[in-house]
Amino acid sequence: MGDWINQNMSVIYSAIALGILLMIYLSNKFRIDFLLMNFWYGLPVVGKIARLSRDNTRHAKNKTWTISERTLCDAYKQFIHFTTEDEFNKRLTYLSKANDLGRSPTPGWMMGLLFVLVLAEGLGFSYMLGTWMAGESGSENTRQLLMWAVVFVLCVIFVFVMHAAGHQLYRSNLVAKADRDWRADGQPGKFSSHNIKLDDVQSKDDDQPEYTQCANRVGTGRSYFMVGTAIVIIVVVAVVSTIMRMRHLDSEHTASTTLSAPANATGGNPFDKLGQGLPNEVLQSQAKAEAKAAEDGKAAYKDEGYAAFFMLAFIFAITQLVGIAGGYKWGFAGRESKAAFKGTRGFSTYDDYLSFYAPLAQVAQSKLQALQQKLSERRTNDGLRLEHTFDDFLEEHRVNRLKAMGATAAPAAGATAAAAEAVVAAASAPVKYTAEEALREIDSLTAASGKESAIRFLQSLPDDTRATVTSLLTERKAAREAAEAAARDKEAERARLESLL
Repeated sequence: MGDWINQNMSVIYSAIALGILLMIYLSNKFRIDFLLMNFWYGLPVVGKIARLSRDNTRHAKNKTWTISERTLCDAYKQFIHFTTEDEFNKRLTYLSKANDLGRSPTPGWMMGLLFVLVLAEGLGFSYMLGTWMAGESGSENTRQLLMWAVVFVLCVIFVFVMHAAGHQLYRSNLVAKADRDWRADGQPGKFSSHNIKLDDVQSKDDDQPEYTQCANRVGTGRSYFMVGTAIVIIVVVAVVSTIMRMRHLDSEHTASTTLSAPANATGGNPFDKLGQGLPNEVLQSQAKAEAKAAEDGKAAYKDEGYAAFFMLAFIFAITQLVGIAGGYKWGFAGRESKAAFKGTRGFSTYDDYLSFYAPLAQVAQSKLQALQQKLSERRTNDGLRLEHTFDDFLEEHRVNRLKAMGATAAPAAGATAAAAEAVVAAASAPVKYTAEEALREIDSLTAASGKESAIRFLQSLPDDTRATVTSLLTERKAAREAAEAAARDKEAERARLESLL
């Protein structure tokens, strides 16, 4: 094994460098992908903008856009996921009630580190397995090929099993804690009252204890199967690898003893060269001392080898515990917490969320303006109206998404556009809406589709909710008018005082 390492140091260094680069990329995948795409769009002559500027074909569904403009906006849109403040807070509420607030998916650098650790620890064990699999007739190339195959299989199995075990341990412990709290509280009602999804109204179980809110989103089932599987794998591999190493060391000692030349009883006697032999008693005593020294050396070497093998088994166990700890620390317990996290990108406030995407949107807008400038410079595009912004594209995408989410029932054939919008507005209203939620939905519809959609949504509400919302809208309108009147009076008073001065 040592000879192979010395002969392939360049390959080992290359693999380590590749692993480090891979970890860096996975840790910053979003930023690196965005920078590479932005660089490709901005290249002169051969860049994507230069190529798109040659196509002025109008978009089939919306003639006010060109295909080139929408292609560019689609490319940047995959990195920019604007959402409303209400949707953002809804996802935060889901994460909070599922006890996943503050957690994140397993980072890429952690997965890469686990692969490197397992690879480094398992090379020796894999070399022995590859030797046995190749047999005595196998060549060194065959042994190396089998060794790398074993290493790859072990990496995939160990990383997957240990990470899954850590995640299962976290989720099961969370459910167990909620169950203990429920039992300590006297088991009032059901442990889980609803199966709440991310798209549901998150306030429907606000009146219930925290453990019930957690169970509604995480579930009630517990399992430690993967944890047990991980423990069995760690114990079996550690014990078997240690035994194989110990037996291999014993066989090497036996082979070295067998192949060594027999010791000459007088080989260490300097007087024998002069023909002056020593008495047999002295020679026997010297032979016994030399034999005992040799045995002591072999025993010390063997004990040192056993200690090294036990340390390797300990390192292997610790390596796998790192994988379990990674699965326990990262990942989500809630059924839809991963989707909720993607909607917030891990930000705790909406202002931070907007601050993250605002520079990206500005970059996209600058590229769109560069494309529009190049399109307008071509003589064949005289009279071509290039008035859209990247914000227009995002707003159009958001409106279409809201309509797609709300249109759970398709309108009948031949229905008019107004009837279809009415179906969408009615379908988007859940069975139960609080007055505050209805007000927020009305504001969203007014901003996205105008007052007509908001009016149809208001009419679709139950009578009692509609009456409450109408009263709140009246109060809000009166307050707004009063504020505007006060502002006008203040401005008039200010103008009167200025005239006096």
